[in-house]
Parts: sequence; C-alpha cells; structure tokens
Amino acid sequence: MIKASESNPRPRILVDKPFPDVHTKWLTDRADVIFYEGNEDAAIAECDSIEGILWYGHGIVDGALLDKFPNVKVLSNFGAGYDFFDVDAAIQRGIPVGHTPGCLSETVADFAWALMLSTARDLVGGAKRCEAPTFTQINSNQLGKQVSGCTLGIVGMGSIGMCIAKRAKGFSMPVLYHNRTRKSPADEEMCNNAKYCETLDELLTASDYVMLCCPANANTHNMMGAHEFTMMKNDAMLINIGRGKLVDQDALVHALATNIIGGAGLDVTDPEPLPRDHPLVVPRDDLRGKI
Repeated sequence: MIKASESNPRPRILVDKPFPDVHTKWLTDRADVIFYEGNEDAAIAECDSIEGILWYGHGIVDGALLDKFPNVKVLSNFGAGYDFFDVDAAIQRGIPVGHTPGCLSETVADFAWALMLSTARDLVGGAKRCEAPTFTQINSNQLGKQVSGCTLGIVGMGSIGMCIAKRAKGFSMPVLYHNRTRKSPADEEMCNNAKYCETLDELLTASDYVMLCCPANANTHNMMGAHEFTMMKNDAMLINIGRGKLVDQDALVHALATNIIGGAGLDVTDPEPLPRDHPLVVPRDDLRGKI
C-alpha cells in the first residue's frame, strides 16, 4: 500500500484508462489520478511523482514502461489475469505486483453462460435477420442447438470455472472438467458433481459445449488446434472466455468452415481487436450462423 504522508497527503497513481464513473470517483477521492492512454507525454512529464500503477485494460506493462516511472512502488491490475504484465521486469525493479483473483468470478461466469446461450441459439444472427427489410417470418431451421441436458466440458477449473459449473445444475447439464490438478471430492460435488478428465482429448470427445477458462502461458498456448477440433463432436461448440492465445484461430476458421465443429463463441481473440476483415469478425458465407 502507498501510504500518505505530510509531504504527500495524496499518493499519485497512473491509470491506463478511466473506470466507470463511480469507481473513478472512488479513486480520485483517495489519490491524484493521471490517465495514461492518449495522455502519454503529460503523464511521463509527471514521472517522478507517480508511486503506483493501476491497469484497467490489457495493455502491456513491461520494463520499458516501468523505466519511465522510476519511483513506482506497486503495480496492480483490475481482474485476475496478469499475463499482460512482465512480472519478471517488475520483480527485478523491486516492484510488487497485485491482482484481484475471485473478485469477478461470478460476473464472468454470468457472461460465459450468456455467450454460450447466444452462440447455441445464434441470437445475434437471428436479431439481424429480424431487422432485415425482407424479413417476414422465423425460419424454424435457424433456431440453433439445445443447451439443456447437454454435456458441458470446462477446461480450467479455477474460481471462474467452478462458478460456471455450479450454474450447469439449472440446465440439467452433466459437467466434465480438465485441470492441472483434480479438485477435491467436496469441490466436485459443489460443482454439479463434476467429473474429472485426465486428458483434454477425453473431455473433447464427450462434450457438447467446450468452455475455455484458462490463463495464457507456455503450456496453454494454442491448446485448441487442428487435432483438438477433430476430437470434438461435429455439432459441438467452443466457448472461449479465457485468452485469445488459447486457440489457433486459423485452425478454428477451418474447423467451422468444414463442419468439423458446430460453432464458436469468442469473448477473446489474438490480437484484440482482430482486423476488421477477419473471417471471425465478418463471417464468410461458410461461417454464417457458426460464430
């Protein structure tokens, strides 16, 4: 914690971008806040007085950025994931790194279910069809795929994964999960009697919906590639709420276009945002209704 003193009654912190108004007010009531994005030169001009860095978005914080603010005493982000921080660079400079695991787990789990339901029922595509000037009636063949009673496979059973699993009970969905370590029997029971899969392939072959909830690291980079998509059911759907780097996006486009899998819902991509003409942004005819 940055402590106030007589010479510095209010700490000065660098924040990458504004929070929602209520949270920005909470910060500015307690500290002098300097926003960085779009204000870089002015922020750097105040470099010697800045004692803390708080990052709201996913912009990179590396040694080059930290060197611009030599008196920073703490670095933290808003959320659980911190893969966009160069932690080694911070440690080398004696700067502790903070994050907030668990604080958004329920919120992210809510969004994960919204994304899965929207993808399953092609809600965005359906809304666009209803908005078309030529629309006259619903096509019963474009109502998507059922969710209730289907098998949900969760890859990464951390705090968010567990919150997602608990919600599956309301949809009568059996839960499978793959994780670095198996959860305790009590945790499995709490997560709708989730069943552990020792291998990713075991989970993929049995799941109707595959939910990625992993952090991005050397072990998970492109964990969903051409082989993994062939292991999924032809009508199964991939939902990625983890990180874009978990998925080989070229392999995903191919799997969707050739009906290897049934669909995908993406909260994250690599890079973010994708180029505006990318097929995962503006679906080609062979991808419509699948992404």
